[in-house]
Amino acid sequence: MVRNSNDVLNDVINGISSAILVEKPCKIINIHSQYCVDIEYYDNNVADCLYKVPVKHIQTSKAYVYLGLSVGDRGTVRFFDTDVSNYKSGSSKTGGAVRRHNINDNIFTCGFYPSPSQYLFPSGDVVIGTTSGAQISISGNEVAIVGGSISITGGTVTLDGNTTIDGKVFLEHTHSNGNEGSPTGAVI
Repeated sequence: MVRNSNDVLNDVINGISSAILVEKPCKIINIHSQYCVDIEYYDNNVADCLYKVPVKHIQTSKAYVYLGLSVGDRGTVRFFDTDVSNYKSGSSKTGGAVRRHNINDNIFTCGFYPSPSQYLFPSGDVVIGTTSGAQISISGNEVAIVGGSISITGGTVTLDGNTTIDGKVFLEHTHSNGNEGSPTGAVI
């Protein structure tokens, strides 16, 4: 078969694209802290490890959602377009090295599981839960909290409208933390 210039160009493009690190499925093999893990991933069907990979959590300057990590948890390792060593140290400037999709510029994001291992999520608009059964579910204007023991600490809890606690219905019920007087409310 005679090869033309398009065949050669496709070979070059395929060779370059197969050498570029973008994102790979992986699993945690060791945890250093909530922000640093060792991971195992596969490159060309060969297992390889990366050590002290930063962990991406959902956070802003005002809020966060923390998911506890365990050895065996799965996710992806992403490789940045450029050197991010200065950014990791707190600078908004890029690093001094001229590198692209380098194995040293990576981050672990949890939650990418193979189909047979995916958790069956309960229905709801926002659901936070554990595999042991504790759960907070928000759907529309309904909030449900399920768990073996539910604790609310610090300050005063005020519930407007009818509130049912241990089968008893209370109106305009307030519980304090013990320093501000006894609970008030009418029991029905």
